[in-house]
Amino acid sequence: MRRKQRKLQLPEKLRWNHNEWYRRWLLRQLPSRVESALDVGCGLGDLARSLKADRVTAIDASARMIERASATSDRITWIHGNVLTHDLGRYDLVTAEASLHHLPLREGLTRLAELTKPGGTLIIIGLYLTATPADMAMELVTLPANAVVGLAKAINGTGGKPHDTEMPMVMTAPTLPEIRAAAAEIVPGARIRRHLFWRYSLVWRAPEVH
Repeated sequence: MRRKQRKLQLPEKLRWNHNEWYRRWLLRQLPSRVESALDVGCGLGDLARSLKADRVTAIDASARMIERASATSDRITWIHGNVLTHDLGRYDLVTAEASLHHLPLREGLTRLAELTKPGGTLIIIGLYLTATPADMAMELVTLPANAVVGLAKAINGTGGKPHDTEMPMVMTAPTLPEIRAAAAEIVPGARIRRHLFWRYSLVWRAPEVH
């Protein structure tokens, strides 16, 4: 039985958005030229609107999220649907920000890889379950750092709630060893890094077709 991801409880004024923090890192990983991009689990569309691509498609399983996101931008194709079953094309860039843990790990990662064109790039920022001694050691840094950043944001007024209250929450996630094992089989050669604040990154370039 999978253990639940621990949820850090902070005073309201110290809560802040970890996804926004890593979005800047994600955007720095983008190829210099992108014709088509797909954002999976787009939520309110903040990342989708930040992608510099000729054509951007954003998909989310929540009709309410798509309704709200589409009201703020008409240059993006907004899709309400299940990424595992919806009829989609293939893209030069596929992004997934805090959304892969909403899917079965191997099925979800396989689908994201299938949606990435040969030579294209898959970038994931995901949540992982704290489970190993290395994870526990990281917590010794993460917990105080999280409070310090939250305090700094509270002082300068850039904090706020860590996620939209209508956004679905899943309090489970795979462990890093599970993620690495799945990636080795499905997206061999992917670069996986552990980050502060309970996040990991996965960057994979799909092999070119010769």
